[in-house]
Amino acid sequence: MSFITSRRWALEETFRGLRRDGARSLFALLLAALALSIPLFIAVVLYGLSEPLRSLPTSVELTVFTKEKADVRTLADEVGRMPWVSSTEVIGRDAALKDLNARLGLPASTTAGNPLPDILVVTLSSDASAADIAAAAKRIEALSQVDFVPYEASWHEKLRAVSRAVWTGLGLLGAVTALLVVLVLDTAVRMTTLAARPEMRTLYILGATPSFAVRPYAWRGFILMASAAALSLALVRGGIFVLQPALTAAAALYEGELVLALPPALWCAGFVAAAAFCGSLVAAFAALSAWGSIRRERGR
Repeated sequence: MSFITSRRWALEETFRGLRRDGARSLFALLLAALALSIPLFIAVVLYGLSEPLRSLPTSVELTVFTKEKADVRTLADEVGRMPWVSSTEVIGRDAALKDLNARLGLPASTTAGNPLPDILVVTLSSDASAADIAAAAKRIEALSQVDFVPYEASWHEKLRAVSRAVWTGLGLLGAVTALLVVLVLDTAVRMTTLAARPEMRTLYILGATPSFAVRPYAWRGFILMASAAALSLALVRGGIFVLQPALTAAAALYEGELVLALPPALWCAGFVAAAAFCGSLVAAFAALSAWGSIRRERGR
């Protein structure tokens, strides 16, 4: 049988099997779509709700008070080359006094009698530990043009501890959910190969190769899981449509905004392609298992 003829037969057999096992295929499709939509919807909701937290600055800032007549620009360049320093910002003494008066509700003042020094705000990397932050502050304070470096970093360690606990919990939840989804998907795909055994026996007797016999089932699994992934995206989109008004109303009470949305189109296309590939793989292995069983039986 030629290359094109064998593929055409496989395609016809794929859709023939889907029509023949219509109820079973439809049930497997719905089961797989629901299994995929649950973790996807949870991920979309958690990502949307975490937006206010993700927008918060998590880097420690050191306020560097310089000595009188210090060259703050040169100091900023020197500090910017130090380990764990991600950025520096110079606040001149006049700007600092103006900002202070504005915060206190005082009238604008001239530079005469300005008691404030030039200030250098140093932003450290968010990955810096408490020891790294303390070492950076000590290194900066040791410079000849620096007066002192006050900072508060206890919140950073508390945030890191809470983040580790949250991510560990989410990781465990995600692992359990992923295992459940994999088992459900495996069951759904294998349902489409329940009728494989009689057909495999006939093909084996006729001298078909394993790849020839397995191909329709692999394609059937591909179509099933691609359709299930697309349906799961539609289900999640419907869930977002239902949930979004309630989230918008709740966020408005706190003068905020929460928006849920599906991932970008490219990510969704990759999601469908990955699901289709996995479905094809599982169906192919299930069909190969049936083929191997028949070969062992006929070999006796």
